[in-house]
Amino acid sequence: MLFALIYFVAHLIAWGYAAQKLFADHPQWVRLGAGGVLAVTALMWAPVPFAFFVQFSPLSHGLGLVLSCALAGAIYAKARPLAASPINYGAMQKTLLWLGLPIFGLMAYLLHTHLILPTANGYDVGQSTFGDLQMHMGMVTSLARQQIFPPEYSILPGQRLSYPFLVNLVSSSLYQMGFSLRWSLLLPSLLMCAMIVFSFILLAFEVSKDKRAMQLATLLFFFNGGLGFIYFFGWHEYTFAQILTEFYKTPTNYNEMNIRWSNVIADMIIPQRTTMAGWSVALFALWALLRFTRTTAREDKRDWGMLAGILVGLLPMIHTHSFMAIGLISLGWLGVDLVLRRQAIVQVIIDWCWYGLPAIGLGIGQLLFWTFQQATAGEGFVHFHLNWVNKLEIDPYFWFYLKNMGVVYVGWLMGLALLARSAWREKFAIATDSAEGSLLDKHLALLQLGPLVIYIVAELIIFQPNLYDNNKLFYIWYVFATITAACVIITAFRYWLARGRYMLAANLVVFSIALGCISGVLTLAREWVSTYTAYNPAHVAAAQFIDNNTPVDAMFVTADNHNNTVAALTGRNIVVGTDTYLFFHGLNTKQRHDDVRKIYESPAERAALIAKYKVDYIYVSDFERNSYPTLASLFGQYPVIFDNGQVQVLAVSARAQAYRK
Repeated sequence: MLFALIYFVAHLIAWGYAAQKLFADHPQWVRLGAGGVLAVTALMWAPVPFAFFVQFSPLSHGLGLVLSCALAGAIYAKARPLAASPINYGAMQKTLLWLGLPIFGLMAYLLHTHLILPTANGYDVGQSTFGDLQMHMGMVTSLARQQIFPPEYSILPGQRLSYPFLVNLVSSSLYQMGFSLRWSLLLPSLLMCAMIVFSFILLAFEVSKDKRAMQLATLLFFFNGGLGFIYFFGWHEYTFAQILTEFYKTPTNYNEMNIRWSNVIADMIIPQRTTMAGWSVALFALWALLRFTRTTAREDKRDWGMLAGILVGLLPMIHTHSFMAIGLISLGWLGVDLVLRRQAIVQVIIDWCWYGLPAIGLGIGQLLFWTFQQATAGEGFVHFHLNWVNKLEIDPYFWFYLKNMGVVYVGWLMGLALLARSAWREKFAIATDSAEGSLLDKHLALLQLGPLVIYIVAELIIFQPNLYDNNKLFYIWYVFATITAACVIITAFRYWLARGRYMLAANLVVFSIALGCISGVLTLAREWVSTYTAYNPAHVAAAQFIDNNTPVDAMFVTADNHNNTVAALTGRNIVVGTDTYLFFHGLNTKQRHDDVRKIYESPAERAALIAKYKVDYIYVSDFERNSYPTLASLFGQYPVIFDNGQVQVLAVSARAQAYRK
């Protein structure tokens, strides 16, 4: 465990020092946050170049740490400080403390209760982590135990793992070095959540240049929700009290009524680890990209472009959707730059090469080696589909988005209308007479053309079998939509304030926050009190036995329940896991599911299939008994090497029967 802590902290210290030099012209808190983002990125990537040659071993970690520290040291010794924005970043410090810190505290508490919390019931999780967390745990444990690189699916052995796995690589590193599985998940998650909060506030201030708009945008983003709460106040079958007790019946998760816009903390950051990791890098990369577009000096443009390009280029196997979303934004902003500087198109292309070449050069290898091979292997990935997940027989187009996104969608549409007309922007600027200046300026207007590309593409094209997953593109658009909406609301507030309409101005802000956040707050309240047992004590005990008494590359036959003890807690291979994960990764598993059933229930075909899949052990628990009720013949054929009354492990192969650790 000590080595794991040293490994983790060494990255933080090294890149903290690098950030001190790279962001020397920025306030100290920006330097600290930037160092955290760079350290997160380094933790995910450092062992990878060496793991291709020496597997995911202690040696690859040692070499990766040396490389990471050497790069950070070179930056500290040689890099030129990045030019600071003319914006007064000092105005953000108090916001980080009184707003950012409580939001991070909320995330930290939910992580504590949601990441396999040991209790008398076994390992408990929350509502949002009852599902996908088990898949991520399987990646963590299998990579740490088997050390195969490039990794394969432990729930579909032989298939290269092309899902963005680098967030789990960090946890695998810590787990391999002695951390418990829980702390291997928890520690990097805490760091990533802190970076998300820091980076969003930084980006919101860079876009809006206004403290109040930044604060409002932060509330509307992290406590996001639409009008779904109306269904729980007598409009539909569910009552308000059921929000806190029913499984996924909240004002941001109510599929029966077409409520699909999930709260970012409850359903995107806490349970979806790739999104958590992706946003911890992507939001900061967007800030760097925005600085690149707004900087005029040629050397400064080069420096910001390279920083943004490197971070974006490292994103595909951290979070492919964030890479794609920033790529779409980049196309929009490149188009704006080409139009604005059309007299110097060659220089524009040269400037953008400082950003584009690192982004494409680093990203293309990941896409070719991992992403494209799986995405093009099956049917149903890229195809045309209008209007995302909206069931048009239930909701008209605009009503669907209005009830899902509420205040932000209205504010964003109003912002587009106001920003499209320079005359309207000027009238508002004069009418507000604000010392803070106009929020609805030309910079905000031109910025819209980047996120708008995401919105249009995500509305028209689906990139995976699961339609819902396009929300991972939409949420990057939503980052800018919340900031734009906040700018509109604060502008209207100052407009009425300048006219002496104090009550109207105050009510506008109060109702915007209330309507924009009530659904999100209620959803988070549900997560706060939710608890579910993912693994009972019998399964935990079986996992401990398997981890201590079977080969790390052993093949198990199990049921396909998503909370699979063998796959998630031990890192061993199973013949096939749940289609809840595999189908939506574009993988066909029907034959394997059929064969597993025959292994449990068909003595005549069992031996041939065991040989085919090189099975070492058969796992029997309540899941297997429920799925395969005629499995009793197994017990007369193979020796039972573990039995705690609820779970039995049968040794099938000769090596399994002879194995002694």
